[in-house]
Amino acid sequence: MNCLKDKAELKNKPRIRLDMKEIYILLTNSHTLISKAIYYISKAEYTHAALAMDKDLTMLYSFGRKFKYSMFPSGFVREGVNHGVMGDSDTMKCALYAITISDRCYKKLANRLRHMEAKKHCYRFNYLGLPMCGFGKKSGGRNVFFCSQFICHVLNESGAIETSKHPSLTRPVDFEKLHKARCIFRGPICELRDFTF
Repeated sequence: MNCLKDKAELKNKPRIRLDMKEIYILLTNSHTLISKAIYYISKAEYTHAALAMDKDLTMLYSFGRKFKYSMFPSGFVREGVNHGVMGDSDTMKCALYAITISDRCYKKLANRLRHMEAKKHCYRFNYLGLPMCGFGKKSGGRNVFFCSQFICHVLNESGAIETSKHPSLTRPVDFEKLHKARCIFRGPICELRDFTF
């Protein structure tokens, strides 16, 4: 099910100016133990977030597990809706949000992601930050992130969004509340794979 009211609305959505670009945030709730634990504690509809720079969603940037069957080690990763944990599920709940940003912010964000990928061995997963976020306590260091903390950090750094909330206090569901965010899909991940927008 898409979040737009009907196909006519999808067809007549606002055109993006040439000096503007769209980026995408994918929110998911997987069947992994860590996802179930986060859901049990927070009761949040979505427990993971990933960032995409284009609409084909084949390259999603996040902080998460490096190997499909183990949450250790975790760190800076590239994910996709057709492989890994996402690729193993057809029923995983997800929501896709689009954010329109300036071409300048887009280039700055892309450069930052390329730099992080090239230096991914320097980044660590903020394991301690997950429970601390639940208690409203800031955490993390310069190169330590969990998924939504990472996305908030790079979006703030690039100027794509402005938020007063500390990145380490950002949960995946907080991205739904961004005034710039436009929901374009909500439903099982198997439908997202064939969804066109």
